[in-house]
Amino acid sequence: MARFKRLTVEEARTLSREQLLPLIEDEQKHWYRLMNHMEMRAGDDDAFKTFNEIMHIVIGPGRSVSDAFALFEDESRDRDYWTKPLGELGDL
Repeated sequence: MARFKRLTVEEARTLSREQLLPLIEDEQKHWYRLMNHMEMRAGDDDAFKTFNEIMHIVIGPGRSVSDAFALFEDESRDRDYWTKPLGELGDL
C-alpha cells in the first residue's frame, strides 16, 4: 500500500475549496484510521494539527451555514469562495 500523501498548507493555498474538499475527506479517513487502530506515531500530532487547521478554514462552519440560508432565500452567493484558491482569497 502506498504511503498516504498529507496535505500541506503550501499546497492548500494553491487549491480552491472545491478542489480541497475531496482531499480533506481522504485525509480525514486516513487520520481516523490511524486513531482507531492506535497507529499514531511521534510527530503525527503536529501534522494532525496542520490538517485540522486546513480543514476548519476550508469548511468554514459559519460560512457554510450562511450559504445554506442563502440557498433557502434564493440569494446569490459568492462563487469565488468555492472556486478561487485559498491563497488568492487570503484565507490561508
